[in-house]
Amino acid sequence: MKTLLLVVFTGIYFTCFFFLLDLVFRQFSLGSIINISAIVCLFIAFLVSVGLAQATIHKLTSSHTEK
Repeated sequence: MKTLLLVVFTGIYFTCFFFLLDLVFRQFSLGSIINISAIVCLFIAFLVSVGLAQATIHKLTSSHTEK
């Protein structure tokens, strides 16, 4: 169950980050440095979204066990 929640929350967070990064990098011309930095930012956004998903699941499970 936790794995499914992790996948769902990671997908939601990454989708939000993806649209924000797309708005930022759409303004620049298509240079190789811009493309590489966009890929690096997407990788960092994926790592952050996994961390946020784990934190969300931890908060959900800890608040659920307190009741």
